Amino acid sequence: MRARRRAPPVIPALAAGATGALLALLSSNGLVGERAVFSSLTLLLLLYNGIEIGRVRRVHPDRWLLNPVVVASVLTFCLGFGFSNFLFFLPAESIRLVGLIPDVTPAMVKLMWLVLIAAIGMWLGYWSSLAAKISGPKAQRLVSRWFRNSDSPRKLALPTLVLVSLVARLAQIKLGVFGYSSSYDRLVELGSVTQYLAMGASLGSVALVVASLDLFSDRPRPSARLWFALVVVVEVVLGLLSGFKSAVAMPFVIVGVCKYLRSGRLPLVWVAWFVMAIVLAYAVIEPFRAQSNLDPSFQATSIVEILDNFVASGGQQEKHDAKAPLWLSMLARSSYGHIGSLGVSFRDERDELPEGSPKFMRNLLLAPAYAFVPRLIWPSKPLGNLGLWYTQVVIGLNHFSSTAMGPVTYLYFAGGALVVFMGFMGFGILHRILFFLARPDLGAPRALFYLGMLSSVSLINSAVDGAVVSIFRLLVLLLVLQLVVYRRRAVVR
Repeated sequence: MRARRRAPPVIPALAAGATGALLALLSSNGLVGERAVFSSLTLLLLLYNGIEIGRVRRVHPDRWLLNPVVVASVLTFCLGFGFSNFLFFLPAESIRLVGLIPDVTPAMVKLMWLVLIAAIGMWLGYWSSLAAKISGPKAQRLVSRWFRNSDSPRKLALPTLVLVSLVARLAQIKLGVFGYSSSYDRLVELGSVTQYLAMGASLGSVALVVASLDLFSDRPRPSARLWFALVVVVEVVLGLLSGFKSAVAMPFVIVGVCKYLRSGRLPLVWVAWFVMAIVLAYAVIEPFRAQSNLDPSFQATSIVEILDNFVASGGQQEKHDAKAPLWLSMLARSSYGHIGSLGVSFRDERDELPEGSPKFMRNLLLAPAYAFVPRLIWPSKPLGNLGLWYTQVVIGLNHFSSTAMGPVTYLYFAGGALVVFMGFMGFGILHRILFFLARPDLGAPRALFYLGMLSSVSLINSAVDGAVVSIFRLLVLLLVLQLVVYRRRAVVR
């Protein structure tokens, strides 16, 4: 019996695009209500991404769960603009508990249409002949020369990584630029050095990757278990003190991902650890943040001060009559549906952005140069305060806090629907190139490089220009890092 031919990627893309355009047209003409169109576009987005994820599983099955396009599809689209939209179908009282407006606005409908365009662009980029050609066998053979061929890290690699990360974090604390305890004024004042301190601090995550890959290898070193336990404890504790929930959960994500890369099986034990870490982070960090906010002048410049503040937060009681349940708070934090739509309507209502606004397209085009030219030489480089601008100018709040608008809204500011489509098409092409050229299943050096790049290319944040800067910078740094961390295995001739 002849096998049934699968529809080429362009067919579901055209079907999803045409259906989305029809829904948007019906909404704009008032023929169908905003809530009905919003829910229909959400279901269409989830269905389309589900179809394409299934195609990846069939066509590119090796370690498909960590394929960048699958990760981006799940985290950027299905979570940020899909499942989280369930919020807007809850009772109005529940929605208000998390600070959102229960109404579905025309701008929210338009944003979902733009999100669908972005998803279509990403998947068409991934399946394009250009991406397939760039990531083909010839390129794979060429790139293989850049990676170490041994899974064994150097003896001093882990101690050095841990030490540098600790020194960098202690320096951040001393300068007042560590985690939630940091001061916005200090961040601006020390803008020329904070990025380098952040890079040094990130070596803690690199150490965890190296330790995990060593532990889960076929022949782990005798000290692998000890180093693994030490690095996990250090990263979780410092994550708690940073005041960022993601910093608490990320160590468990890293360990689970390394286990999956080594074995090819989903590590359910580490998935459970991750869930428990998220619950712990929300239960502990929210009081810690509230305690810090009690004193507006609080600025911890020693680890003892931060520890004292953290311990003091343990007895703090929330002073709210009604508090959103944990699952609802988590869902709201992952949702871009309402917050992102504010930027869409803000852009549509004016011909020009207010003076002092970010130069979205300019920053996007110059991102490769921003990656390598130091601020000492180029002092006019963006300060990375996009979220603050969005809070104060777009939302209109006089708060020194950062609000994530979402990558689709950023690209819409940069140039409308066409830039949204082209920008995500570029990410889709990059996803395929990275996955097939890095081949993280072929060894620890490749896995270290790949995992270092994965979050930048897949978890596409609100500052798309910053993501591009990170991609270019990490590309060079991680290639050098894996050469430094791992030994070269002698080739027998």
